Amino acid sequence: MQQYMTLNFVPLMPWQALVVLGAAAFVLFVLALLRGARGTWWRGLALVLVLLVLSNPSVMQEQREPIKDTVLVVTDNTPSEKVGQRPALVAGAMDNIRKQLEALPNVEPVYLTVEAQEDETRLWSAMREAVLEQEENALAGVILVTDGQVHDAPAAPLEEERLKNIPIHTVYTGAKDEKDISVIVTQAPRYALTGDTVTVTVRIDAQGYPKTQTEKLRLEVMQDGDPVGVFPVVIGEERKLSFKMEHAGDTVLSFTVPRLEGELTAANNTAFSIIRAVRDRLRVLLVSGKPHAGERTWRNLLNSDPAVDLVHFTILRSPEAKDPTPSHELSLIAFPTHELFQRKIKNFDLIVFDRYHLQGILQGFYMRNIREYVKNGGALLMASGDEYGGQSSLYQTAVRDILPARPLGGTIENGFIPEKTDLGDVHPVTERLTDKQQAWGRWFRQVKAEVAPTSRILMMGAEKYPLLVLDKAEKGRVAWLASDHTWLWARGLEHGGPQKELLRRLVHWLMKEPELEENRLVVSVNGFDLTVRRRALLDVDKNIDIAMFTPEQEQKTLTLRREDLRRWQRGDAHVEQYGLYRFEDPTSGQKAFAVVGRIDVPEMQQVIASNEKLSPLTAATGGGEIWYREAGQGFALRHGAGFAKLKYYGDDWIAVKKNDAYRVTGLKSFPLLPPLWAMLVIALVMMIAWYREGRSGTPQS
Repeated sequence: MQQYMTLNFVPLMPWQALVVLGAAAFVLFVLALLRGARGTWWRGLALVLVLLVLSNPSVMQEQREPIKDTVLVVTDNTPSEKVGQRPALVAGAMDNIRKQLEALPNVEPVYLTVEAQEDETRLWSAMREAVLEQEENALAGVILVTDGQVHDAPAAPLEEERLKNIPIHTVYTGAKDEKDISVIVTQAPRYALTGDTVTVTVRIDAQGYPKTQTEKLRLEVMQDGDPVGVFPVVIGEERKLSFKMEHAGDTVLSFTVPRLEGELTAANNTAFSIIRAVRDRLRVLLVSGKPHAGERTWRNLLNSDPAVDLVHFTILRSPEAKDPTPSHELSLIAFPTHELFQRKIKNFDLIVFDRYHLQGILQGFYMRNIREYVKNGGALLMASGDEYGGQSSLYQTAVRDILPARPLGGTIENGFIPEKTDLGDVHPVTERLTDKQQAWGRWFRQVKAEVAPTSRILMMGAEKYPLLVLDKAEKGRVAWLASDHTWLWARGLEHGGPQKELLRRLVHWLMKEPELEENRLVVSVNGFDLTVRRRALLDVDKNIDIAMFTPEQEQKTLTLRREDLRRWQRGDAHVEQYGLYRFEDPTSGQKAFAVVGRIDVPEMQQVIASNEKLSPLTAATGGGEIWYREAGQGFALRHGAGFAKLKYYGDDWIAVKKNDAYRVTGLKSFPLLPPLWAMLVIALVMMIAWYREGRSGTPQS
């Protein structure tokens, strides 16, 4: 604690009036001197004393507490500082700064670490807010530890006076000769329709490389992890590429150039675009073999969805009916059989056979068309009745090659409650259909059949015969229901059942919707933490290893373990970089992608160290620049006055101000001229002046 004495004046009247009074007294004093009047000096002294009393002088005693000079150190900890050797450079620079600040007396460092905000480096605004939080007279300087890629640096000169009055230094954690290649998607749609062709525009930038090293670069393009092609590129020029949206859901497009020698990082050598494809409308062909109560249920279900275009082909007369009327005379319009099953069968997304059997209407070559349609990626759903086990069964046609169930002959007509198998408990089509399975109503008809070893039985019915079976036929999918009594659930018989949800899931599984895939691989992102989950059916190992590829195409292994009642396997990973992470399951061939950061993240588009943005701003404050990779531990940090104005740096050193700031903790005031004593002194001086005049008689004019 220190004490300081200061002289203060608190006038008893306005300073202007005091000045006028003093001027008048001075004029009178001069006139008296010119006239040679006796006692003039004593009268002048009295006037001076009066003026002093009116100015009210006092002594101010302050108790001051010295304040240490504050140095703000701002560290850039965004993803661009985690590439190459930068983490070691940042750690070395901070270690050097800490040691030197600790060695300086009367200096208190304040450390601030800046993380990425909205996938950008907002270092300047964070520094500015921290400066405003410090005591104004105590802040001695700011040190920025960064690569210089600051996205919020102001373009105009500094306007804040407080920033101009303190030196702002920059320690660059990079080299002046860094090289890097970056791939940037400049234009891409966010959404598209399945089957549409979209155009994506890509640009490749090169920094620090001569043209001779980049003219042979080639762009490798992948769609959902599968190679599309390799294309020549021209640095700085945009290239347009076209892609067909093959499936609903997210389509991941990646664009990669190989890493060049001396390149800072390969993390931005890959750019990507995620396009969500949606179905325009679901085109369904429903073929009903005979009139029955469930036919309306199928029609109502499919027509209730506005996204479904339904074509319903139904037989209005049963084969047992004794009616000689020709079929073409019964039809209101001639049904375009050839048009649908020959020319436009590929236009349908799903074909549903509801209790259909051979009646001479669909010829054998139409059945072969249906078989090839499914094998080439189509979908077939069959709901069978007693006709499936007879001579007119569809199993007797070319379609048998893709059907998952072989009829054994005969139909069970007893009531039964459908039950899920162990596989059905965990399969996405039937898992958690309802919380109370015992509330399901009964069905009363089921076809006897046996299924192929490759088929998946999700539900069992009467006498433990398979009721719901799924299978795949090359690129397509088939679902088979061994009963036509799903409509009983829709009618609410004996509390009904989840008929609508079951059929909705069946249709979506047939359409290959990602959320209903048996071997679905899902990745969720929370900051830099990734959680990988794989749907675990009964026939997978307890733990499996999957491949994880980083943005720099480094391959790692991630182990997934069982969780959630056997339904999923899970693995967790922590990453350090922005970009696209790819996961591949070797057992199922499934692929998944995770995006850390934004798709067009500015943070990784420009990663080489640069002083272009910060140099004009720091120079305006007298701050200097240190390239730490070149200076290393050699640069010095100084503290004190005496530096040239607006130049707190040298070739290998930077300095902070010495403010000599203090905080007043106590204050006392003592008047120099107490009023009573002042009046007595003035009266004494006036008496002396009168006495001098009285001895000399009347003053001469």
